[in-house]
Amino acid sequence: MVKNMEIKQLKYFIETARQEHMTEAALSLNVAQSALSRQIGLLEEDLGVKLFKRVGRNIKLTDEGKIFFEDALTIIESVEKSREKLNEEVIQKKHTLNIHLTRSDMTSKVLQSLNQFLRQETDIEFNIHTLDESVIEDRLMDETLDIVISAQRSEDPLIQSALLFEQNYHYVFRESNRIQLPVQASLNELEEFPLITFQPVFDISQMFKRQNIGIYQDMTIIQHLLIEHAHVAILTHEEAKQLTYSYPKFTVHSLNHLNIKHPMYVSMRKDNQKPFVKKWYSHLRQTFSPLFNPYSD
Repeated sequence: MVKNMEIKQLKYFIETARQEHMTEAALSLNVAQSALSRQIGLLEEDLGVKLFKRVGRNIKLTDEGKIFFEDALTIIESVEKSREKLNEEVIQKKHTLNIHLTRSDMTSKVLQSLNQFLRQETDIEFNIHTLDESVIEDRLMDETLDIVISAQRSEDPLIQSALLFEQNYHYVFRESNRIQLPVQASLNELEEFPLITFQPVFDISQMFKRQNIGIYQDMTIIQHLLIEHAHVAILTHEEAKQLTYSYPKFTVHSLNHLNIKHPMYVSMRKDNQKPFVKKWYSHLRQTFSPLFNPYSD
């Protein structure tokens, strides 16, 4: 059984078999002949067979050596192909921007910023991920992700975060004899009715005294509850627009007066080695700063 075989030994063996001369093989490999002889000896010891026999002033492969020569070539070729694949993977990673985007009303504007940036950095590939908020900081730390846009502001000293914008919310209802709400409803007025929301990124219930807001993943259910059962929905602007597209009779009012909103941050590792990551991080801040007031660690 082979115990200690090394790739170096296989390369030494192959070159010696090709040269059929220990001195010539040592010169070709740029190693001392004694070192070459020792490695061939160790290989033969591991295999338990003689690989070479002396014929005059040269050496030739034994029958066992001829069999092993073909296998050694296959092993070296396989190793080289694996090395090429690994190198290609490393190169690909160095030129790939890995992004996480948490859903928000500004997603389209973030993607516009990405498109503008990619027109300047034409050799960059990109991947867009939508991961659970609980794992994105870990993915930044293990460099699976380069840029994260989410509701989380990292406190890790190795990560820098900056506020990009604030996600605002609206309350949506169907006016009827059962439900009437003013343009700037108070919390007490809103909480007179069953409250519902759509797949919230942020725990909206923290903003209300009665923390039992129904959460649904189907806008059709929300529409039904608003029309038939006098519910009030807490939605983003884009969600409200989607809802009123199919039923324009809904009333939509902003919740800005109650300060029901949550921040969205851009984050990256401070020591990220891809130069274009820092560029897009800065590009994002420049894109959003005229509208909002970013700050960073």
